Amino acid sequence: MTKRGILIKKFGNPLFLIVGFAAAVMFYMIFHALGDSGDNWDADIFLAHDKGNIPSFQFYFEQQGQKARQDTGFGFTPVSSQTTDLYINRMKASLPTENAPGLFTWWSTRRVEELVERGLVSDLTHLWEKHDSHYPREVRDAYTIDGKVYGFPYSIEYWPIWYNKKIFDRLGIREPETWDDFIEICDVLKTASIDPILTSLQYDWYALMWFAQLIIGEDPDFYRRLCSGEASHADPVVEEALRVYADMIRQGYFSSPSANMFTNAGYLWNNERFGMVLAGSWYYSTVLVDQNVDEETIGVFILPARNPSGGKHIMMESGPIFTAKHSRNREQAEIVADWWMGPEGNSHFSQLFGSFSANKSVDSSYLAPERQKLLSLIKKENCGIVNRYWEAAPIPVVNAAMEALSHFMVNPDTMENVITALVDAEEAQDMAVQ
Repeated sequence: MTKRGILIKKFGNPLFLIVGFAAAVMFYMIFHALGDSGDNWDADIFLAHDKGNIPSFQFYFEQQGQKARQDTGFGFTPVSSQTTDLYINRMKASLPTENAPGLFTWWSTRRVEELVERGLVSDLTHLWEKHDSHYPREVRDAYTIDGKVYGFPYSIEYWPIWYNKKIFDRLGIREPETWDDFIEICDVLKTASIDPILTSLQYDWYALMWFAQLIIGEDPDFYRRLCSGEASHADPVVEEALRVYADMIRQGYFSSPSANMFTNAGYLWNNERFGMVLAGSWYYSTVLVDQNVDEETIGVFILPARNPSGGKHIMMESGPIFTAKHSRNREQAEIVADWWMGPEGNSHFSQLFGSFSANKSVDSSYLAPERQKLLSLIKKENCGIVNRYWEAAPIPVVNAAMEALSHFMVNPDTMENVITALVDAEEAQDMAVQ
């Protein structure tokens, strides 16, 4: 996740054919070694993923594969790559062949368009039609390209504000109901010599998050059109969102972007160095709790919109799995995909993983209290769901945004440079499409 924006740029590297050939040989050897017991090659399915550096993922996928075998007769074996760039090279080499794994993780929306255009991913529209009543339209839209639906989510995560309850209680701060309330919280924290909001350039993709959130807070419908290419970054809505962002930076509401908001978050939290952080719901467990933060100190709220007429909205990111069109195990993989999209398969993995289920029929009682609260807030406040900018916007624009916004976070006087870079990227993207 953390290096995707940079790695996507490397797809056109002239060394790719050489690396890709070597990767294809390596991938074949891995799959052959795992299935080198006669008929098992045709009976077993492989799930390729890039989370080899996170051992828990391999365990969760193994458990899901065993459960799939019990319920459908077809299991799968997860095969991991240690780094995202290695994984991308392996998959791009193997997907055009029958040796492609039946199932593989990737990224949704714009990030999978290239694979769809090359005919490497199976159309799963028929499965989405079968399970239509169990999935929010916003989730389906994130997997839809030219009217067809590809892949399915193994997890859904949302992007709220996580806050330190101990600090809020000590300073008499309540969760905000309006944007003005939120700004008042920032002022109270700043007066107490606590960084109101943790931010970071530890990974450049994070530079996109407040930018996107503030556009959503101005006009969520415009944000959707912006990501789809129907609106331009030259629009005054973008300028206004950047103006608000720049003012927040100048007011000292953000920590230094040199902060390590992932590798050092537990220490910063426990020592009350910041009050709030905009982060995916995975941040609760895989960052804060895993770094010895007491769950009782973690609170959550959905950021109020600066322009309340648009209503409350929250960004969504999902973990997609796709079925390889050319895999010799394509039919078995689709049977597993059908089961996984259903309540039994979806519930089993969501409970293993501790994530939100994309399937609305799954009981959420397994979630930690604050994660249950977040889900309740989304429903109670009729909160709109929008796809995360990183997946939803055109890749060249996202890459330009990461670079320009990284400078902006350090020097907010570069706002005009950000707009120019984004408009130039838009125009280049339009010319490439034509």
